[in-house]
Amino acid sequence: MNRFLLSPLLGLLALGASAQYADMRVGLLRNTSTRQVMVMGDGGPLTIWADGKQVGELASTDGMVLKATPGGIEARSLMLVINAGKSLVFRSPAGRGFRMRSVAPKTPEHAYPGSLELGLVNGSFRLVATVPLEEYVGGVVQAEAGKEQWMEYYKLQAVSCRTYALANKRRHAADGYEVCDGTHCQVFHGRNRVDSIRQAVALTRDLVVVDSDIQLIHATFHSNCGGETMNAEDVWSKSEPYLVSTLDTFCLHEPHAVWEKSVPRAKWLGYLRKLGVNTDDSEVVASVTSHVPECRELYLANIRPAVPLTQVRNDFHLRSAYFSIRPEGDMVVLRGRGFGHGVGLCQEGAMNMARKGYGYADILHHYFANVHLVKLQNLDFFRNDGM
Repeated sequence: MNRFLLSPLLGLLALGASAQYADMRVGLLRNTSTRQVMVMGDGGPLTIWADGKQVGELASTDGMVLKATPGGIEARSLMLVINAGKSLVFRSPAGRGFRMRSVAPKTPEHAYPGSLELGLVNGSFRLVATVPLEEYVGGVVQAEAGKEQWMEYYKLQAVSCRTYALANKRRHAADGYEVCDGTHCQVFHGRNRVDSIRQAVALTRDLVVVDSDIQLIHATFHSNCGGETMNAEDVWSKSEPYLVSTLDTFCLHEPHAVWEKSVPRAKWLGYLRKLGVNTDDSEVVASVTSHVPECRELYLANIRPAVPLTQVRNDFHLRSAYFSIRPEGDMVVLRGRGFGHGVGLCQEGAMNMARKGYGYADILHHYFANVHLVKLQNLDFFRNDGM
């Protein structure tokens, strides 16, 4: 190929890749049966489209109440009355976004960048925000990481959240959007208001994490690993070469490093008996009431039949599946380490690493094995080239 044509061609490819990842369709209030909402502009007007046709403009000083009815959508403001059979869309011509809250049931108001689409599903609203990717990332980082974190941690979260979102764009395809705004995907409460997060997102713009095959990784994270992360296949059904167990000393003295829960001895043994454990055997009882693991284990106290620790965690609502057991009178005390599933990024460990001066790329490679940072615009180029 003519070398003078190569640079413009790569530029066009980059533009195409950027357009492909430009927006995220986010399902709002997914777990709420929303029948009535209030919508208004976020410092600017909103154009209104009913069933695909523009029908009016909501002034920046006006608010509109929308109700889901058996016949469609009824919408009223101080100046407008609009009815739609299937959908209403609010767009911000000035790019200011919108504000929204559910009236029935009642939820707090949040400001969102982008546009809002309302449809009807089984008598309730399906609410979908189309949000520019980088603004979505900022909102997720604010919701997931909170305020007053170190800049390198915000950069790490920005890269991780961006990667997670794009790797899971088909997760809610059957629902009419790409990701939801809750913990099932990533928490998103709307527009980011923290300047340092905005800066971190800008400094890592378009950066994502890929594996050795240049595929977006599943950038999973949890609160605290208790000193040792887990292999993906130890928690879920599929292994991933970048989600492998690693020792982590950085989280050992953080807020969620340890926990305790006391369970009545009779309840504990009765639970195990229902799972087929022979609680008439004194040696078995001794094992399941007094046990200290040397490292993370997958099954309870090495007894038969095997009892998965992830099942015990779920059934007893424990913070983690990493715990020791000791008898104490008519109780057994579970003393645990960590908080969460333990796979991938340990958030409190990563925060401590950032506090100690580690860069976000170093933190990333501490928790994910054999991964690379790549610009979105270059994904197809590296895949074709074999990197």
